[in-house]
Amino acid sequence: MTMHSFYEIPIGSSSSEIVAQVGEPYQIHKLSDGSVEYEYIERLNAGIRNFEECHYYLLLKEDRVVSKRMKQITPPPYRFDSYDMQTTQNQRG
Repeated sequence: MTMHSFYEIPIGSSSSEIVAQVGEPYQIHKLSDGSVEYEYIERLNAGIRNFEECHYYLLLKEDRVVSKRMKQITPPPYRFDSYDMQTTQNQRG
């Protein structure tokens, strides 16, 4: 899933249309009202590091998309160790 493909999914799409267009979801959440929410994740990398994730959610009722939302997650900067990045880079080259 990418942001572009997420915006290309129209409201009213069926679950089979979604899977044909963007593949199987990362996770399916079953909600108490009987609806389901498909979750897709796009991981944006810089080298070998994951620096941002975009989570895309499609809410389906009676097998049709009724709403869409996305959430961006950026890991905190302290998770990137500059020494580790330098030595990892040096070990490869």
